[in-house]
Amino acid sequence: MIPSAQAVWGGFVSTGAATGVGNPSCAFVSTDHVVCAVRTGKAAIMVNEFNGSTWAGWKILATSVTSDPSCTSEGAGKVICAATATTGNMQVSIFNGTAWSATATVAAALFSAPSCAELAAGHVLCAARSATGGLTWSVYNGTAWSAFANLVTTAVSAPSCTTDNNGGVICAIYTVKGFTLVNRYVAATGKWLGFLNIGGTAGGEPDCTSMNSAGNLVCFAKAYTSGIYGSRFNGKAWSLGDWTVYAGLGGGVNDNASCTSHITNELVCGVIGVLDGALYANVYNGALWSGWGKVGGTGVGSPACAPLGTGQVVCLVMGPSNKLSSTVGPKFMRDGHSCLSRLTLILIPELETGTNLAYFARSGTRCSRRGIAAVGGEVKVPTLMSQEARG
Repeated sequence: MIPSAQAVWGGFVSTGAATGVGNPSCAFVSTDHVVCAVRTGKAAIMVNEFNGSTWAGWKILATSVTSDPSCTSEGAGKVICAATATTGNMQVSIFNGTAWSATATVAAALFSAPSCAELAAGHVLCAARSATGGLTWSVYNGTAWSAFANLVTTAVSAPSCTTDNNGGVICAIYTVKGFTLVNRYVAATGKWLGFLNIGGTAGGEPDCTSMNSAGNLVCFAKAYTSGIYGSRFNGKAWSLGDWTVYAGLGGGVNDNASCTSHITNELVCGVIGVLDGALYANVYNGALWSGWGKVGGTGVGSPACAPLGTGQVVCLVMGPSNKLSSTVGPKFMRDGHSCLSRLTLILIPELETGTNLAYFARSGTRCSRRGIAAVGGEVKVPTLMSQEARG
């Protein structure tokens, strides 16, 4: 049986001869315009611009850092990239759409990489693990950074923070026994709503991403079994019942996924396969996950995926030689016709074995201006995105 539709990604494009270390970070600037940052082998941060097809070339910022960078759109046409300095302070540079600012230093005592997210247009919140295992955070108001403040908790990982596109930022950390704690900062009140324990057993660092839809977001985790799991927040009351239980997306991966919303209420996730080092992608179309599909290339760690504002994303991959390359997708093909986004029917590949486990539907697809849609057949998919809350 031949699948009716498949996700197609562009070929891998070199970003230049420069080499990096760790995991890169990328953020949307404007349509077909993304900037990325990565640490160099000499404790600096280097940055690059992508115009939808080519890279401008790497530039080294005047930084001295010990962590990977975290880059985020600030909602008003700029991108903020931050990293932990060798002194434990936070170093920040702002891209205004054409150039990078001089590096600024924000006094802090960070014990992990920061994670930064848009709070409101022009405003950004950055958080990190403190030396005492708490969550330390600062807000940029478009002009200046607030003094770092501390929340008492027991964090064993760096946080992952994301805008909820609903007046707040949600941060996740791992705590003892691998449980996930989440907390929400509300811009209007300037206060945190309190930590919730959403369970799970995870390692490494979480990855949270907004779905650009009424406060909905998903936090992803790499389980001890090397699979990817996710828990979805429905954007409603700040209670445990508004988060789904962790559900598995399968796969055998090197590190956690990098996920981003390319279309409202949809997601693209990229991972590096543990056996072959290739990039794999999984697409959520608002109702179903596509399953992990092999994109190709060879990478290490986690990719960095960011939306292009066109219904597609660019994923940046660190290669085994420490050079970086990227690919753009997904585009969905059926009978030689291309469709952007909105996938319902493709094979579900298993990363660990390379075999195909199942079809989403037995038959019937059509190609429309909104992508591949189901006409008939039985659906067999993970239930991560259902709104069935934990009991």
